[in-house]
Amino acid sequence: MKKLILFLILIMSLSITSFSETTNFQLGLTPTLNINQGEDVKGVRIPVLFGTTEKVTGVDFNIFASDVDEFTGLQGGIFLGAGIFNKVNTRFKGVGLGLINLHGGSSEGFLFGVENHTNEFTGLKVGGFNYSKSKSSYEFGLINYSKEAFFQFGALNIAEHINGVQIGFLNFARNGVLPVMPFVNFNWQL
Repeated sequence: MKKLILFLILIMSLSITSFSETTNFQLGLTPTLNINQGEDVKGVRIPVLFGTTEKVTGVDFNIFASDVDEFTGLQGGIFLGAGIFNKVNTRFKGVGLGLINLHGGSSEGFLFGVENHTNEFTGLKVGGFNYSKSKSSYEFGLINYSKEAFFQFGALNIAEHINGVQIGFLNFARNGVLPVMPFVNFNWQL
């Protein structure tokens, strides 16, 4: 018990002495309570339940859920190295490991999760369900959906517009060889 009290006193003293907009460490307890308050984290951020902040450059290691506007680095958590819920609102660049990765805006890098939900993604997504509202580069999953995709590999691949190849049990692409093809579909005009 004494160690816990000493730890809390140390964390509180760090938050009292830090008045700048940038911090090297942030512990998020609730969406509105961050120990070591700052809009810009350059270092390590640990949201315990559901932490929110403006910008993180470094490591975001969440216990339950993380909500960041801009993120660069490694995003993960305690669930086999993955976070339960990783949310990035405007810009992501790096590696995201989570059961659910929810990214608005533009994202680039590597995402691994049960569900990867992105707006515009450049890089590799590996998951059970990969969804891209706009466009995506490489998707490996059971079900892949993208408005515009370059490469999809999965049981069910759906793209309104394919700029490359789909490999899977069923492949849907309006501009494919046929709109629906088993096993392989690609843009005939490549």
